[in-house]
Amino acid sequence: MDRIHEIAFLVLGALAVGGTLLLSHPVLATVGVSFYRTNGLVFLITFLLGLIIGVPSVSSGTFSLSYSAFFYLTSLLILFFYNLRVWFRNPYSSTVLLVGSFLFGTTGLLISLKDFISAGTPPFLFFLIAAHTVIGSLLLGAGTLAMLLGHSYLTRPSLSIVPLMSFSKLFMGLVFLEGFVAIFYLILASESQMVMNAILLHSFEGLYLWIRFLVGIFGPMVLAPMIIKTVQERATMSATGLLYIAMLMVIMGALFSRFFILIGAHFI
Repeated sequence: MDRIHEIAFLVLGALAVGGTLLLSHPVLATVGVSFYRTNGLVFLITFLLGLIIGVPSVSSGTFSLSYSAFFYLTSLLILFFYNLRVWFRNPYSSTVLLVGSFLFGTTGLLISLKDFISAGTPPFLFFLIAAHTVIGSLLLGAGTLAMLLGHSYLTRPSLSIVPLMSFSKLFMGLVFLEGFVAIFYLILASESQMVMNAILLHSFEGLYLWIRFLVGIFGPMVLAPMIIKTVQERATMSATGLLYIAMLMVIMGALFSRFFILIGAHFI
């Protein structure tokens, strides 16, 4: 049960942190202040929910936040002040606050993940895991913002298609980048007997591994160009629907990815 709390915490935290940074994207300025207010609150609640879910694991002593608590709480506090600012004091988004929240939140995530990396892991493999974590965080954030952007066109059909196109392209780029890093890591770790057994489905972890790659990586890779095509045709409802499906796949892949890291497996 504690594993579920840990995985959910890492995925929700990554989504909130990545989305917070991408909320500072200049192209969103044309969407309006309501978009900043809504999504600032969404990411604040998501981050807070992740921390609450992670509490049972902390209390049981299986998931130590002792070193990362400062960074998580600072990130949450900055995001809280950001929401106060855009809702009550200044209607314009603050890039400084968003970037600050991202940096503190990402540092907390990396410190938490380090607790689950074995001491004998080569430095370059740990670097790949860290890079994959940041890319995955941005991917979750980009997909979430793209979905919510798609809904904006239902009430404002005259809204410029540029923001949705920009985030759809960003989503596609991050999908392929994450897939490249995950596959590259798997190739480097292929000398491990655990990895070979998983690839050949000689172990139970192999089922999770294939779900991770087929659903969590290759599925979004197929859908991403389709999303771009539908946005180009200004079929925003269709694009939003495809983004929902792609994001479900990405989230499923992220859940399995965190599971592998928490059990000390040689895949991400």
